[in-house]
Amino acid sequence: MSVENVEVVRGAYEAFTSGDLEGVGKYFADNVEWESPDTLPNGGVFRGRDAVLGSFAEIPKYWSKFSVDPDEYIDAGDHVVVRGVQSVTGPGGSTESRYLHLFTLSNDKVVRGEYIADTVKGKEALGN
Repeated sequence: MSVENVEVVRGAYEAFTSGDLEGVGKYFADNVEWESPDTLPNGGVFRGRDAVLGSFAEIPKYWSKFSVDPDEYIDAGDHVVVRGVQSVTGPGGSTESRYLHLFTLSNDKVVRGEYIADTVKGKEALGN
């Protein structure tokens, strides 16, 4: 089952990088939960597919450029860890930093996601 979980997460990433939030939603359970550091704009915990996708849709309000480029998908059974590089540009400049996404899956859907990264660099790009 875990190889399928990696493919689910990979599909969600492909949809996200192409700007297809509806496509991302196809990989998320109705009751998905997403957590981002609350030190960032739009950080915190979002519950439900619409709330999570709504938070993703807010990203361009803060950064004129935002990308997550995965280097590795790590199969961990019901979990998938994605390691990569995030690039952002905001009013304070541009930066790149390493990130981790921890996904929990059930019945071929993402039920939880957590974003872990260097929030200081992101805030500096915002001019904070």
